[in-house]
Amino acid sequence: MGRSKLLEKRNVKYMSWTNIDLSKISLDTELIPEGVYTLELSPGAKYNDWGALQCQGRVINDGEFKGKPVFFSYPDPEGVSKEGKPMAWSATAFKRLTVALGEDLTEGETPDVYLNRVAGTHFSAPITHTVPTEEYPVKKLNVKIFNVKAAG
Repeated sequence: MGRSKLLEKRNVKYMSWTNIDLSKISLDTELIPEGVYTLELSPGAKYNDWGALQCQGRVINDGEFKGKPVFFSYPDPEGVSKEGKPMAWSATAFKRLTVALGEDLTEGETPDVYLNRVAGTHFSAPITHTVPTEEYPVKKLNVKIFNVKAAG
């Protein structure tokens, strides 16, 4: 049974991609306001094609934005930036997250497996917005991964 038929059978309302007119879709989405938030780490941490560890959390302490997802990543600490600078700082930032989460990696555990194991744990992090530029004209949310703390 196809997805559409299964959803119809379950009486689920959904929007098909064939009915989407992208010319009517605005890029001006409402961002979570800048501030410090308590976040819950979500499962699904994984590496992208460049070796960055991609993570997701959700806001748990703000009424209007409660449940809103936030995305953040840790670059490959053995990689280099576009400017040729080493990204070893990423390992330090990730270690700060492990301290904030209050649980160490087990022997031989990889960071992605660790994050998925401790999913559901809370931590605190500042959220800021990027400044639009000519190259990236849409403002984006930025989780300050160097400033994470234990949820309190």
